[in-house]
Amino acid sequence: MKKYLFSLGFILILFSCKDDKKTLQAGEIVTSADFVAFYPEVNLPFSVADTTLLKKQNDSMLLELNTFSQFIPDSIWRKDFGKASPKVYALGRAVEKEKENYLFTALVAGSKRAAYLACFSKDNKFLQAMTLVRTGFDNYSSAYGMLDKKFQITTYRDTKKTGGDLIYKRNVYFYDRNGDNFTLIVTEPNEDIIQDVFNPIDTLAANNKFSGDYVQNDRNFVSVRDGKNASEIIFFVHFEKNGGKCNGELKGNARFISPTVAQFVKSDNPCSVEFTFSGSKVTMKEKGGCGSYRDIQCFFSGSYFKKKASTSKGKEKVK
Repeated sequence: MKKYLFSLGFILILFSCKDDKKTLQAGEIVTSADFVAFYPEVNLPFSVADTTLLKKQNDSMLLELNTFSQFIPDSIWRKDFGKASPKVYALGRAVEKEKENYLFTALVAGSKRAAYLACFSKDNKFLQAMTLVRTGFDNYSSAYGMLDKKFQITTYRDTKKTGGDLIYKRNVYFYDRNGDNFTLIVTEPNEDIIQDVFNPIDTLAANNKFSGDYVQNDRNFVSVRDGKNASEIIFFVHFEKNGGKCNGELKGNARFISPTVAQFVKSDNPCSVEFTFSGSKVTMKEKGGCGSYRDIQCFFSGSYFKKKASTSKGKEKVK
């Protein structure tokens, strides 16, 4: 009997040790695979609200800031926290089978708090990251960010204006592995999607078929307005890539060289850009060197989706 009990106890100890090995501690993170595995797996949909950020975080999920910055560029969060050294908490991880890992992280520095969503490849390589929700920065009444079962990302915020009117903003994105970015696919009223970037052609007429705002997010967009005739468009491009380290802006007139392709050619330098329109999308491609209008390590390129005209603007046109 004693022999049986001893054997049973030994087996239980073995299983206990095996389970302990599965629990990775923050101080044991060495590789990107360790980093991804540290985040507890969560079920979808998974959301993080501003009220969630105000609660006390789980200290067992605390990460060293230096460790976090080894695997996710600090340019992602420094635009919010500046020189502060926020505490970092792993909130959860969602896995798209045979595709990407999505990591949710909360950063806390006093009253300023933010949650970020980072995308890693199936072999644990960092791809992109974006802000899901913030509190302590803006005067929103409520806000949240969510990843649903279709791996679509929703950001939402609302605020009350003078007089009690509630305005809100809901954006829906997906990770585009071909373009390696978070692409905006839905934006709902009623704040302007292009924030904090001056758009010099915003108020020009936008009545032609291809006129409108084509966006990836609020810092990367192509605005198209009516030209002097049907064979010409006026455009303005603004992009910020690699966490704001590579930026570009270009404004000009482009002429259609086919029914769906407009070309911009700069007469006094080699800069040339083509805009190909297809349905509700425009694809931009730099054909000639436009280094005078952008940083050296990025180009005027990528696909942008057309933003639906707001209801209020539509009503104004009817008048």
